[in-house]
Amino acid sequence: MMRVYGCKISYYTGKLETYLRYRSIDYQNLPTVGNERKLRVGAGVVQMPVVELDDGRWLTDTTPILAWLESEQSAPSIYPEDPTLKFVANLIEDYADEWLWRPAMHYRWNYRADRNYAAQALYDDLIANNRPIPRFIAIQILKSRQLNGFVRGDGVTAKTREHVEQTYLTALDCLQAIFERRPFVFGDTPTNADFALMGPMLRHFGQDPTPTEIMRNRAPAVYEWVARMWNTKPNQKGPKLITAIDQALGDLLVEISQTHLAQLRQNAHAYGKNLTRYDQTIQDCHYVQVPTSRYRVWCLEELQRAWTALDDDTQTKLHHFLSPVEASVLWDGTSFMPSNYDRDKTAPFNQAINVFGRGVPPR
Repeated sequence: MMRVYGCKISYYTGKLETYLRYRSIDYQNLPTVGNERKLRVGAGVVQMPVVELDDGRWLTDTTPILAWLESEQSAPSIYPEDPTLKFVANLIEDYADEWLWRPAMHYRWNYRADRNYAAQALYDDLIANNRPIPRFIAIQILKSRQLNGFVRGDGVTAKTREHVEQTYLTALDCLQAIFERRPFVFGDTPTNADFALMGPMLRHFGQDPTPTEIMRNRAPAVYEWVARMWNTKPNQKGPKLITAIDQALGDLLVEISQTHLAQLRQNAHAYGKNLTRYDQTIQDCHYVQVPTSRYRVWCLEELQRAWTALDDDTQTKLHHFLSPVEASVLWDGTSFMPSNYDRDKTAPFNQAINVFGRGVPPR
């Protein structure tokens, strides 16, 4: 029985739970609140999710957690065998984890109905039985912390709000086009790209009132896919995946290049200058004083390593679909200050770091 410390509305816990259900791995949900000391000693951080195994080992960070769990499976892998699709799946996973986070937090905490729903859910799931704090006070603290830290503190302002929301709408449009053609991102079987997208699409965009209504009306195939992912099991006959990137998938790759890869380059430059915050421009939208992330420097390093490992033919195929200016961060050889994270390659069993410093974007 695996112990998963998280929350029922948590972005990354939703990603992990979807996978555990898919593989029929038994797990127990436990709150992070009240277990902070144990989590810091075992995993190095208090974040969601943190996993404790029966043998006393601790796991953090859903991307390496899924990779390790898959290495223990004898069934067909969730990672495509084709090197082109495998790289694209890993890129989509990183985009789902690190770019869609901003619109997900914006919709949850900037809209009143969503903010009320999320704060009450967090209180009931994490605090009610673990902290002697009056409900009203705890809910107000949660609203203030999340809105000021993860929304306003992450560059969402009156000037950037339209772009933040457009990134969600564009993601919906791209995925709608894909799921009109096939049940999962690459074919008849989910891959790591699907599981990663469940983080934002299940626990935020598919649960919070405002983005859920948008999804139902604008992208019903995506809404259907969310339910399908939550209930799917492995195809024992083996996966049947696309053999080449089509237009629908190509459109998503252009969006990922122009948003997520642009963000990773600018973040890495800021990290190299030892900046706590920096200004970034994404698709001509200017974000002021967004938090620098050491973890995202590591994400870029991992993508660059994966790109370098590809043969020339695969790289040539991918060049055709990636926006050349922003995606060149994968291949142009620009030197960035190294993150020096997970140098021993022990993730998910390493002592983890938060995406933002101590967990909330620094002031």
